[in-house]
Amino acid sequence: MSLFADLRRRFDLRPAKSLNLAGSPARTRPEASSITSSGEQPCGGRDPHGTAGIDHSAYLAIAEALQDGADVVPASDEVGRRLATDGVSLVEALDGLSALYRSIAGGEPAFEAVRALSSSWAEASLVYLHSLSCEDPLTGLSSLAHLRSRLGELYREAEFRGTSVPQTHALVVVEPLNPAGTSPFDRELRLVDVAECLRIVFCGGDVLGRVGSRRAAALVGREPNLPEQVATVRALITQWRLDTDVPQLARIWIEGLPGTDEMAGRLLDELARP
Repeated sequence: MSLFADLRRRFDLRPAKSLNLAGSPARTRPEASSITSSGEQPCGGRDPHGTAGIDHSAYLAIAEALQDGADVVPASDEVGRRLATDGVSLVEALDGLSALYRSIAGGEPAFEAVRALSSSWAEASLVYLHSLSCEDPLTGLSSLAHLRSRLGELYREAEFRGTSVPQTHALVVVEPLNPAGTSPFDRELRLVDVAECLRIVFCGGDVLGRVGSRRAAALVGREPNLPEQVATVRALITQWRLDTDVPQLARIWIEGLPGTDEMAGRLLDELARP
């Protein structure tokens, strides 16, 4: 079974519909009883993708790349973002990609195109979800915006009380070290594990946040037992697993906070970089 066929099977994707590259959604052939005497489909007929359907003109960038023999990755990335913004599900987005490839290339989509479209669709969807909630919907970790907001509160409170945030608080940063070839889905599962381990150790009022796509961080007080807490986090993350006995690699360190709120924001931006 090919990679794309396996992907379709795992997500129970519907068979792809024909694609009209002129720009309008393709229509399935209506049943004989539903055709009017003029040969047209009556009003109220459903589009194969639902009431709204998909604007297949979104795929024209990929179609042009295929026809010109160009790299399909940039076009697929663009298409994935546009479809997510338009509210198209990943199932429907992959259906359209499959139909496009069969129409032009006579086969299944290239892995690079599937990966680029899926990744950009996921990123655009997460941006939308993060705008609705202060928590990452998958890991339950606070969003970067919420972590930044909480840091700002700490700096304002420290200024009012005459204390120093670098002396009272720090970040415990965790970065799972994934082997080469690890899929985005498996990387997300590692972050779910990391989040659970952080909650076990920092179970008080500490803010646990997601910092970019690869790291998690806990905004904690500089208590005397902080080194012991970090050692416990390391042991849990690298050794505690329900599904494998193989030790998991991760970078874990205490990140000191700078003297100002502005510099703390820049620090978060640096930590969020891929």
